[in-house]
Amino acid sequence: MSSGTQTKTALLEAAKQLVGERGYAGVSVRELTSVSGANLGAVNYHFGSREKLLNQAILEFFLEWGARVGQQGPADPEAEPLGQLAARARPMVEGIADAQPAFVVFLEALLQGRRSPELHRQLVEHYAEQRRRAVEAMDITERGSALPARTREVVASYMLAVVDGLQLQALLDPEAIPTGDELATLYESLAASARATAGSTGATDPESETK
Repeated sequence: MSSGTQTKTALLEAAKQLVGERGYAGVSVRELTSVSGANLGAVNYHFGSREKLLNQAILEFFLEWGARVGQQGPADPEAEPLGQLAARARPMVEGIADAQPAFVVFLEALLQGRRSPELHRQLVEHYAEQRRRAVEAMDITERGSALPARTREVVASYMLAVVDGLQLQALLDPEAIPTGDELATLYESLAASARATAGSTGATDPESETK
């Protein structure tokens, strides 16, 4: 790894740490360089501005958090989409508290995006990447990959809406949101209900029709 790449990485890690501790407005360039060990000109050289560095740090934090949640859910090749949601419900809810400081900053970034076309573009790309990763997680299971492409995209958007909504509610009343077990049980119940309905109506497994 080159020294320039090391400096850029160190600045990003420092930004993630400081944003979580102090919020968007509370992080100065001097603090960023002090924590990262970089010089004062490194922020503008590698990112263009303090704001661009903080924006990238926030977006990367949530991509990494989403990846951790996905890794903790078992990749069962036989799992149906609702089963996948149930498997990821527990680590997702359990990680909300750790993600809260960055989520507050993320909300600030959303508001700033209304006045900054560049930040707006970054946020659009961020959500597109989150949806892509969610679809990718569905594609590794036989039942998930059998869904129509648009259905997988709708499920991905739904998953993001649940995460964002729980984060927002947890900011106001953390005791009011469901636990990971409760959310997992809900998905498991929905999956069981869907299977029972399909069985009572004599619905045929789409895959069996092609055999």
